[in-house]
Amino acid sequence: MNHTHATALLDRYFAGTTTPAEEHDLKTYFRTADVPAELAPYASLFAYWEQQGAITAPPRKLTARPGLRRTLLAIAAALLLLLAVRGTYRWQQPGLTTFPVAERQAVDWSQHEITDEKEALRFLKTVLTTTSDKLNEGPGITVRELREVRDILD
Repeated sequence: MNHTHATALLDRYFAGTTTPAEEHDLKTYFRTADVPAELAPYASLFAYWEQQGAITAPPRKLTARPGLRRTLLAIAAALLLLLAVRGTYRWQQPGLTTFPVAERQAVDWSQHEITDEKEALRFLKTVLTTTSDKLNEGPGITVRELREVRDILD
C-alpha cells in the first residue's frame, strides 16, 4: 500500500465509509515500521484499537441465585401473615349463633290506619305541604350553586 492510497483510505475511514477489509488493510499498513512522518500519529491510533481489541473480560463465576431463596421466603412470610390476619379476624367476629335474632312478627297495620276523615285531611295537607316545600327548594338550591360556579369562573 502506498502513501496516497493510505491517505485516501484514512479519509474514507474517518468518514465511516470503509469496508472491514479496507480497515484491515489500514491496520496492517500502520503496523509496519515504514510509515511516513505525516501519517505517524495515526499509527498509535490503530495500535490502540488493536490493544483494546485484545482485551477480554474475566470469566464470570457461576453462583447460586440468592434471589430465588429470598423470593420463596418472602412468599412464605406473606402467606403466614395472611393466615394470621384471617385467623384473628375470624376470632374477633362473633358467629351468627351468638347474635340475638329477632323473631319475625306480623305487623298490625290497623293501628296505623287513619279512620277519622278530619285526621286524614290534616295528614294529607301535611304531606302535600311538605312535598311542595321540598320541590320549591330545588330551584333555589340550583340557582345558588350556579352563582357559586359563576363566581369561581369569574
